[in-house]
Amino acid sequence: MEDVQKFLQQEGQPGFRLKQIYDWFFNRQIRSFEEMSDLPAPFRKALDSRFRLHPLILSRKETSALDGTIRYFFAGHDGKPISTVYLPEGERLSLCLSTQVGCAYRCSFCASGLVPFQRQLSAAEILDQILLIRKDQQQMPTNLLFMGMGEPLANYTQVTQSIRWITSPMGLAMSPSRITLSTSGLVPQILKLAEDNVRVNLAISLHAVRDDLRLKIMPVSGKFGVRELIKAAKNYARKTHAPVTFEYILLDHVNDRLVDAIRLSYLIKGFPHKVNLIPYNPVEGLPYERPSGESVARFQNWLRQRGVPVYVRKPKGLDIGSACGQLGPAVQR
Repeated sequence: MEDVQKFLQQEGQPGFRLKQIYDWFFNRQIRSFEEMSDLPAPFRKALDSRFRLHPLILSRKETSALDGTIRYFFAGHDGKPISTVYLPEGERLSLCLSTQVGCAYRCSFCASGLVPFQRQLSAAEILDQILLIRKDQQQMPTNLLFMGMGEPLANYTQVTQSIRWITSPMGLAMSPSRITLSTSGLVPQILKLAEDNVRVNLAISLHAVRDDLRLKIMPVSGKFGVRELIKAAKNYARKTHAPVTFEYILLDHVNDRLVDAIRLSYLIKGFPHKVNLIPYNPVEGLPYERPSGESVARFQNWLRQRGVPVYVRKPKGLDIGSACGQLGPAVQR
């Protein structure tokens, strides 16, 4: 916004032009500055020479034959591939947004870790995923999930800037309660998120309740101890008055024993929370197996018996490599 405000001043334009520009951009789904018909023609040309309206180009999309999930493939300004997943389910229309090209966090069960980290996405590129898919679908998504490729909190400045635009009355005016930000557990950034009063639904990818196992399957973010991570989550819930979701991927015979359920229920006591169980979605070349349905139900019941609100996440887009943990090398096909 500051860049546009400065540009308005340089061009000698009145302040109300700012509202006009953002109304065209966020609400009227335009493709070019030339369409901003209530702005003077010379000023439209000046805007076009200074700013890029849409930093992404939609290259193609794939639709799941199983459940209607759509995987969108974009190219950034430098040609780098970016994927976004559209998840329709009744009246709920969710977008799973990417925040980086590649991922440096190398979680051993996730396909994103197979794509070397190349760069951060800008706030404009994050927003453009929403705007271009809204235009393609001719409707606004109801929920936004920062759960695509990359670690959102490793791109803290651009992600929080995009969230402010998403929730701003001058932007997309979406309620923070419809935004979920997932992190593999970067403790300093979780604490900063609370200090900066960024109110969203925080989802923490816990996946293990022992430090040694978490470090093994999550070699970068696992460097933060489990208790330290839970403490940061409690701090966020206390400061923002928002419950925290713990994501727990179930890996067959790795983290799905009774002792894991008991320790998990003990660790997350004392503040508003829920647990999402995610049966592992297979990724070619990774050394894990999906647990049986009976094993998943058993783990869920162990947690329920201990008073934990727990849900099993249903996989979507399995046939197009778009389920949780599958956004990886397929982006580069």
